[in-house]
Amino acid sequence: MAQPDKRALLAEGLAAGDDDTALHGRLTRAGISAAAAKYEIDRLGKDPMAAMLRRQAARMAKQGWLLANQQRLAFGAEGGFALDICDQPDPDAFYRRYYEANRPAKLTGIIDHWPALHRWSLDHFVAVAGNAAVEAQVERERDPDYELAKDGHRRLVRFGELIEWLRRDEASNDVYLTAYNSGANAAALAPLWDDLAPVALLEPRERDGFFWLGPRGTLTPWHHDLTNNLLVQVIGRKRVRMAPPWAFARMRNSRHCFSDWGNEPLPAGEGDAERPPVLETIIGPGEGVFLPVGWWHQVEALDLSASMSFTSFRRANDHVEDYASFGFIG
Repeated sequence: MAQPDKRALLAEGLAAGDDDTALHGRLTRAGISAAAAKYEIDRLGKDPMAAMLRRQAARMAKQGWLLANQQRLAFGAEGGFALDICDQPDPDAFYRRYYEANRPAKLTGIIDHWPALHRWSLDHFVAVAGNAAVEAQVERERDPDYELAKDGHRRLVRFGELIEWLRRDEASNDVYLTAYNSGANAAALAPLWDDLAPVALLEPRERDGFFWLGPRGTLTPWHHDLTNNLLVQVIGRKRVRMAPPWAFARMRNSRHCFSDWGNEPLPAGEGDAERPPVLETIIGPGEGVFLPVGWWHQVEALDLSASMSFTSFRRANDHVEDYASFGFIG
């Protein structure tokens, strides 16, 4: 029978915040003699790495307590843990109540003045840019890490051919023109921006925003963004599920900004010891959702869908400079 790795057991215990008694129990339960366990624990008193692990575990426990308090406050709020719906929100009130408070909201009446709401259709897309070469994400269904490996799924296609494929109205997650393709498509799809107009909540910018187009069935798996985002729907409907930053421990984050829950349809509600609390909404044409930085979300197209997203808020929105968790986390 293989001898248990004592140092691995000690490291696990220290990271979990075990005191000496708990560490001793962890070792003896693994088959290590009481005398050997005592010897190993006595050695930890002179180990600077063990002291640092203990300090780090204490910091993490304090952070966990703070996050638990945020959950208690959210659940105890008037109306409970719920998503506000705001019609034609006043910009000052929006920034005070949602942007600065890091709270999501469903927004209506913010793009009623867009010509795109009555102009955009597959026929319109063909008429204005059908012959243009555009970049899209393709062959996503063969790759469980399609979102993390976005660069490997970029392909150039003729916009008109993509539209003809969309006319089949088949559910698929295989082809999706996303915000990640926006840089490559800026010139090709420029005529579509003639159908947009300034949004009162945003800084007025020329040719602003990111275009999304895909069939029903496209899925953006659970992740958090590194900016605040406004997602608005022009054609079709999308289901948006959101989980708060204070549920970090239950979001199973092991790589970059992605959750190991992937495309799991986590149910709306307050969650439990294993599953995070989740807010859910469906946005249709003319509706949008504010997705604050750090909020986990999953987006599913329920119909053929065309959307726009924006990051050009009237407040600072650069949260990438001090982000350092691009690789493996835990």
